[in-house]
Amino acid sequence: MEPGSGLKEREFDQFREWLYRAAGISLSPSKKALVAGRLFKRLKYYQIENYGEYFKWIMAPHNTKELQVALNLLTTNETYFFREPKHFDFLTRQVLPLVRPGRTFRLWSAASSSGEEAYSLAMILAEGLGSTPWEIIGSDISTQVLAQARTGHYSMARASGLPQSLLVKYCLKGTGPQTGTLLIDRGLRSRVNFIQINLNEAL
Repeated sequence: MEPGSGLKEREFDQFREWLYRAAGISLSPSKKALVAGRLFKRLKYYQIENYGEYFKWIMAPHNTKELQVALNLLTTNETYFFREPKHFDFLTRQVLPLVRPGRTFRLWSAASSSGEEAYSLAMILAEGLGSTPWEIIGSDISTQVLAQARTGHYSMARASGLPQSLLVKYCLKGTGPQTGTLLIDRGLRSRVNFIQINLNEAL
């Protein structure tokens, strides 16, 4: 069986409905190939013949770990540093000048994926708030991307939008086996806390 060839419409609808209930994510019909491709290796790993059987299996009460794996696979989106420049410019020009000195300033990066947005925000706060205390919370439903975010370790390809001055100041360049990667400075990482939150549920 090839990815996509065995995912029937009714099976795709099952995954779509579950994902909407679980995470509030609405998949369009065009995402059928994406769902099939991301879950295909799980079927092969467990030697399950079709997507319908896999869906039935992960819904069993004793399969919560595999249910989370499926959720991770279907909710992960690629992101990168300073993805929305206008948002960061607004924060710098309109919000930070209003921050009261001495009071802890907090930001929440909801649906933070693998952490690039949260660390981009951290760089902005480190540059703009001086001695004013601050902290950032990054959240996501996927345990997989949260684990990556906590490491602060990324491919340089993700840093194409990162200003050179901030790259030099807040990132360590990988060498040897780590060539082509960067590591967020430990001091910056310590001020960003990543936790699992489902935005489809009450906090």
